[in-house]
Formats: sequence, C-alpha cells, structure tokens
Amino acid sequence: MEPNVASDIKNNKDFYKYVSQKRKVKESVSSLMGKTGKLVTTDEEKAEVMSNVLASVFTGNLSSHTS
Repeated sequence: MEPNVASDIKNNKDFYKYVSQKRKVKESVSSLMGKTGKLVTTDEEKAEVMSNVLASVFTGNLSSHTS
C-alpha cells in the first residue's frame, strides 16, 4: 500500500488510513528488574529503572545489574 499512497495522494481516505496504521504502537517494554530484584511492570516503574541505568552511565555509579 505504501507506494500507492505516494502516487495516489488524491485519495485522502487511504492516506489517513496509512498514517493511522503507522502511528499505532506495536511493541511495549517488557518487565524489568528493579534495584531490589523485584520485577516492575508499570510504565512509570519501567521509566524509573531505565532512567537510573542511564544516569549510572554518566555518573559512573554502576550497580550489580549491569552486563
């Protein structure tokens, strides 16, 4: 459908259908292990874990959860 959308821009319905399909989230982040060893499942908890890992890279305070 992608090549057709570019050449047939006059058909707004197909164009917006294509854009809508591309905007949908297809994957999510799986459960992560927090500092305490407990699996975190909510988006907020996952964001906190990833933020802590990223911060540790820049501060040099690496935890035992690094590979």
